[in-house]
Amino acid sequence: MRKGSREQFLEIVNAHTALRDAGKKYDPAMVKMALDIKEGRLQLADAAYYSIKRSGGKANINMFETQDAKEIGVTNVTQTKLPKDRLFLCNRIILLAGMLEGEVPTNDSEWKKAIKMANFDSIKKIAGLQNGVFTLMANKKLIIDERPMQEFITDNNSTINLGTYYLENPRFIRDDEEFEFTIELGEDAPDKSMIKVVLGGTSTIPA
Repeated sequence: MRKGSREQFLEIVNAHTALRDAGKKYDPAMVKMALDIKEGRLQLADAAYYSIKRSGGKANINMFETQDAKEIGVTNVTQTKLPKDRLFLCNRIILLAGMLEGEVPTNDSEWKKAIKMANFDSIKKIAGLQNGVFTLMANKKLIIDERPMQEFITDNNSTINLGTYYLENPRFIRDDEEFEFTIELGEDAPDKSMIKVVLGGTSTIPA
């Protein structure tokens, strides 16, 4: 049975307390986190950080960019960083795609309006997307390196939500470091295509 992100979060931070107590090498930040949770200064909450981008006419798509600002229906991440004092364990990624209806918008404002009204579905329905690769970087380290987009094709699996990939090695994303989720395709994506990514897991919040 797959472990939940909350259970995974606590296992990782508590392991560092055990390492400290055994006189072995540990991460002081993780020990502090474990104590803050145990003593009620912090609590854990379900969390999801998302971004929707126009992919049409692009072969390389950066889903989180430094010029991004939080805007409901577009992204809840500002300048590729998490909100202050958050430690986020990412244990799954959801990737979906959609096509614009009508004419292609000519400016950013119109694109944002279109994005907010769009319906998203399996990336399998957009030509070429499933044949690309994706990369996730955080804390100046690679978390996922050029993994096939095929991982998000879960259309015929009733046990997994559509477009969901579970990380084999869940990793923390810290609030003081920029993170990146990039997609590389063999050819430019169709003109009216859009992509939505959601990083799901567990995050610390003030108690």
